[in-house]
Amino acid sequence: MRRFINPFFGLVLLGLSLAAIHAWQGITTDEAKYLLNIPYPHPPFIRSIFGFTSALIGQELFWRCILAVSLLQGTWLASACAQSREHGAKLLLAGLWILSSAVLVWSGSVLLAPVTALQMLVFCYWLLRNEDLERIIGWMALFWLASLFTAYQALLFIPIVASVFWRMQLPKWQRLLALCGPILLLALYTATNPLAVASMVTAGGQNLGAGSLLSALRGALWLWILGGSLAASVLGTIGMLASRRWPLIFSMLLVAAFISVSFRPYYAILFAPLFIAGVASAPMFMRRAGGTLLCTLACALVLVPMAFPKMNPSPVSVVYAAAQQAKIPAGATAIIAGDFGHEWQYGPYVVHRMISNPHLLDSARVAVCRAECHDIRGRAGWQQLTGVSVETWVRPIR
Repeated sequence: MRRFINPFFGLVLLGLSLAAIHAWQGITTDEAKYLLNIPYPHPPFIRSIFGFTSALIGQELFWRCILAVSLLQGTWLASACAQSREHGAKLLLAGLWILSSAVLVWSGSVLLAPVTALQMLVFCYWLLRNEDLERIIGWMALFWLASLFTAYQALLFIPIVASVFWRMQLPKWQRLLALCGPILLLALYTATNPLAVASMVTAGGQNLGAGSLLSALRGALWLWILGGSLAASVLGTIGMLASRRWPLIFSMLLVAAFISVSFRPYYAILFAPLFIAGVASAPMFMRRAGGTLLCTLACALVLVPMAFPKMNPSPVSVVYAAAQQAKIPAGATAIIAGDFGHEWQYGPYVVHRMISNPHLLDSARVAVCRAECHDIRGRAGWQQLTGVSVETWVRPIR
């Protein structure tokens, strides 16, 4: 029992530390979008759960801690993927999951890609373990449905999921229903939510138009390296090729192709479960577990600082805290000049874009100038806040 408890609490402590670092940096646009349950681009399952906790004090920090600890506790599932009885096989896979640069970097973020990676690690476990799964096919189909309604990226792992369902000794209609039923439900949901389709097309178009094919491939290669801290990336890819694990190979190609079209740094974590399964498929790697882990650790120490989001603490919380100190009550209208992300909506004020509208200007109590806002300067009753990095004006209630 002690052998289990000590690593468990060690992973919890690491997760809380990573969550604290992300919380210090402040909320990002994507994180705010999910916490506010904004209905695009992803299906509603996880973001609706986030939305149900909107009244919770410290909602952001709460979910950072929950997601970070859950992702790191995936270590136990990674170790369970071991097929070899070689000494240290479980330790190797557990260490490779923890030392994945993508896992370390994005633990503590309120994003859906880490959740999808953890969900797909479950399917990788089912793929590798020769267990009697027929008796739980209903639960597996529900889990597949939950994965699809968490994020569209779960579709990239269809080769793995199809292989898991198809090898079951059950009637073909049951296997087809378990695999295709959730996909059909996702298609029906998408057909009723054209905003999701439009946002995905727009994001893909922006990425393709931003650079050449070479730059897209370079970006995919960089995330491939981060997904396994290079060492596991190489070993995992070799392992799945040597063992001819075609579901893993095809899923890795789908993930790489998707990243090339729609690059986001946090998509690196989608490679992590594939590399774990690839290493687990090659027993010859288990004979040198210690050396492999040392090499992976050395790579992670170099890659994590390079990959960790480099930004100063977000000005949003400081600006809103200063406005509240200036006696601007929660629920007041805030107007923002210039471009802004959803992180500005994640706060105590009702946010609108600043326009030359006298009615809006007269009703607003906070004005944030991310661009020139001549309509505010010199207007009666407005006072400029000091000690904030963004030009901000308030109009206290008299």
